[in-house]
Amino acid sequence: MRRQYLSWQLLRMGWAGGRRTGGGHIRAVALVLAAAVLALGLSAVAATYAAYDGIELRSAARGVLYQDARPDQAAVALAKPDFDELDGRQFSVVYVRPQSSAMPLPPGVDRWPAPGEALLSPALAKALDDEHDLDRYGRAIGEISSEGLASPGERYAYVNPSDRQLNAKNFLPVVGFGDGAVTGDKLFISDRGRLLTALYLLLLPAAVLALVAVRMGSAGRDRRTALVSALGGGRWHRALLNLGESALPVVAGAMVGTLPALGAMASRDVHLPWINYSLSSVDLRRWWPEFALAGLVSAGALLLLVCVVHRPAKQRKARTTRLAAHSSRMVQWAAMACPILIFATVWGPASLDPEQYAALRMQLYNTGVVTVMATLPCAVAVGAAAIGPRLARWSRRTGDAGALVSGRHTAAHPAVTARLVAGVGIALVLVSQVQLKNVQFGENARAAQATADRVGESVMLMKVTDHLSPAQVASLLSRMPTGVEPLAVYPSQNAGPQATALVRGTCPSLRAARLDCSPQPETITSRTADQRLVEALRWITTDVDHFQVQQADSPSQAPERYVLLSSDGKDLPYAEIQHILRDTLPLAAATAETPGAGWLVGSREALAHGRWVLFLGVPGVLIVALAVALANLAEFLRFSRKLAPLSVLTGRRRVYYSAAAWALLVPLLAAIATSTIVAEWLAAPQERAADGIELSGNVLGATACALAGLAVLTWWWGSRAAIRQSAQWRPYGE
Repeated sequence: MRRQYLSWQLLRMGWAGGRRTGGGHIRAVALVLAAAVLALGLSAVAATYAAYDGIELRSAARGVLYQDARPDQAAVALAKPDFDELDGRQFSVVYVRPQSSAMPLPPGVDRWPAPGEALLSPALAKALDDEHDLDRYGRAIGEISSEGLASPGERYAYVNPSDRQLNAKNFLPVVGFGDGAVTGDKLFISDRGRLLTALYLLLLPAAVLALVAVRMGSAGRDRRTALVSALGGGRWHRALLNLGESALPVVAGAMVGTLPALGAMASRDVHLPWINYSLSSVDLRRWWPEFALAGLVSAGALLLLVCVVHRPAKQRKARTTRLAAHSSRMVQWAAMACPILIFATVWGPASLDPEQYAALRMQLYNTGVVTVMATLPCAVAVGAAAIGPRLARWSRRTGDAGALVSGRHTAAHPAVTARLVAGVGIALVLVSQVQLKNVQFGENARAAQATADRVGESVMLMKVTDHLSPAQVASLLSRMPTGVEPLAVYPSQNAGPQATALVRGTCPSLRAARLDCSPQPETITSRTADQRLVEALRWITTDVDHFQVQQADSPSQAPERYVLLSSDGKDLPYAEIQHILRDTLPLAAATAETPGAGWLVGSREALAHGRWVLFLGVPGVLIVALAVALANLAEFLRFSRKLAPLSVLTGRRRVYYSAAAWALLVPLLAAIATSTIVAEWLAAPQERAADGIELSGNVLGATACALAGLAVLTWWWGSRAAIRQSAQWRPYGE
């Protein structure tokens, strides 16, 4: 009984000691935030497993079972999985023609559409309706329910092709659905391992924040644990003392961190902003024990960290003034090196040949970025130290005691200022580098983007199969919208490096491409032809400098490639052309797309995957900045204890607002402005507008504004905490 009473007393002592210690409320808030962020990160890990598990289950349940894999079963339908593109993103369209009334229905489908009809997922139906193209695949008769979709926001369609679209040669016999060929989102999303790796961008900053929160106000806590040890207390007694101080905010934070997961499970579906992805609440509910475990693990890990970190205090040798002076000199040397490193990083790797020294260029650049991030806070600190004496002289004229003390303190302790601004400087540079790394495309994708930038959708490449006769091709061309001029492209009949392609078309089509109308083949150069035709030929033939042109009213044989040009130079009616191909020809008999569109779609998929890195990385960087801000707040509270007599001498507590402004707010804002400029400079060597590699001003600006808001909050919070702390100060004598 006595042992239980002692344990309870130690818990109460820890709770009371934490409240009385200067900055105790700030540490409590820091612990709440740390536990909440850690619980949120672990919940994100559980949500990742839940989402991928649901995608696997539903994708397998609707998989098309081909007869080739089940030869002992009778075929019940003909099927052809296909792809389509909308807003630059691919999705699956499954064409199925039932051959038997016994054909089983896939999950999420109540009845199969008739020929020429389609079932659409809700997300695809909304997207097509926004484009005024709801009947793209035939008459839309309903929607696929959530049981038949890999994710709530998946774009997916089941289509029963019309008789004209149906070509048995292009379709395969199927025996049903379930555990067959994969279609839909599973083909386009990244694997689970990559997303879990990206979650480290959230979990590692959460660990940093937890460590900072645990160590805040450690001076008073170390004295209490030392006293308990001196009185004969053991590890268990010290742990109870620390748990009493930390348990309530840690448990409260863990509960707050699990609230988003609980809310997601209770709601219908969860739409993640900016990356435009939806999570299924059904999947999340299946994993509710793991979400509860995430809260328990975060609370337990943080409380364990509290007990492990705060061990009995030991005597430490005081640092001499010589070591402090050496630290200041190191800051000054780093500040002098910073502009040199920026210059070397921006212009040094660019002087090397990119083809011969590509790997070396990247290594030098990455090394330079790291060294700039390490020395930039020192440069800001030395600048602040240089301004400190001037601030002190100015404060003597104005009578601002807070500015006087902060100016002298900043001038005398540049290393403290360097620690103060390190978080925001690193955050801004890191965000810019992460954003640039996730917009880099491959060589073909960059070429496709360059073509799109130059000609847009004013030219398209149409490919026809050998199943179409010249009469069918002529009928197709006659259905083209007004203003669309087709040019047939034939591969060269000659071999060798001077082989050229042959372009044939009617006189109006040739004139639309600024070509002469001659019945005899003429060789021309790319300089005299329309740029749209030249750009299209780059994706057909290797030699675009020279090609032959001939007038022909009708093709003698159907070519494999056609170039479609707009007669007025404006964008082609892309959607209308796609409708004509689908409605007048068998499926896959002809395709039309802008030059290099296939590479662009792949690069946009990669870009969409990279948005997850930004989605998780930017909050992670802000969490690191928050951890540094809390550490700075604790540092200012130690400094403000020395300012406590000023409130007695001046008779005003407003001095703390001024001191915090000059010691916290102004250095942080100066670091944000400086780091923004440096981040833009460091991004310059990697930016190539023609290749789609550009630093996003919106991302950098949003991060800078968020850090500025955090700086203002730190200033206000530090001022208020210092005022409350000053009220406890009492004069004492030796």
